[in-house]
Amino acid sequence: MRATIAMTLIATGLLAGCVPSEQEYNATVTMLQGSPRARTEVLDMCVKQMSATDATWHHNAAVVMNVSEKDAPRVACSRYLKALVSGRATYQDTVDLKNRRYTSKLVKIFQGR
Repeated sequence: MRATIAMTLIATGLLAGCVPSEQEYNATVTMLQGSPRARTEVLDMCVKQMSATDATWHHNAAVVMNVSEKDAPRVACSRYLKALVSGRATYQDTVDLKNRRYTSKLVKIFQGR
């Protein structure tokens, strides 16, 4: 139980911009792949954190993802979580995202392509 809570917290931090060690990242992705409940909890926590961001973030994210500003947090979190679980997003992509190095791969992930 404690390990699941820790992994959920790491996963939430990962989606919110905090990068764990590569070992923690790999364990978290494995946990997310095997637990629909963990994915739901992480998604909900990520949306809550992203919803608290400033209006500029909401606007820019909405433009990039072609969604409404209101939907931007959920869509951003959903798309990145899906990329993590599928293996499409790598540890390096997560480091790039945290460091605000927006690569074409990250843009495609957030655009749902």
